[in-house]
Amino acid sequence: MPLLTYFHGEFSSADASALTEPNSRFTLYQDGTTTSITLAATDKVVITDIDIRVGITGRTVQVYDGANNTVDAGETIHAGTYAASTGHNRVSATPHSCQLGSYPKVKTSGAGQVDLNIRGYVLSQLSTPA
Repeated sequence: MPLLTYFHGEFSSADASALTEPNSRFTLYQDGTTTSITLAATDKVVITDIDIRVGITGRTVQVYDGANNTVDAGETIHAGTYAASTGHNRVSATPHSCQLGSYPKVKTSGAGQVDLNIRGYVLSQLSTPA
């Protein structure tokens, strides 16, 4: 039986255009705490809400999952082009399920401050089904 853990995730960078895979990850916190979550290979992150804010430079922002810092086919969670000092809030009628063991990540088209928050839950498989 899976264990459900609600989380909020935070990401902030002055240049998210060429980060390494670990540095492009959202930091996930157990909801209501400052305790960060470390994903296991069998954990699945499910995203229900995304908040995006860009600084004084407009750019394209991609939220994605996967094993590396490249946005490959099928890995885009959200993508949009934002004017300077704007943002976006998205609440999904259908949540996005990330690949097993994969952290949600951020990539931008260039330098400039970007801040994102996500909300959702992690499904942790406590045992392998028979």
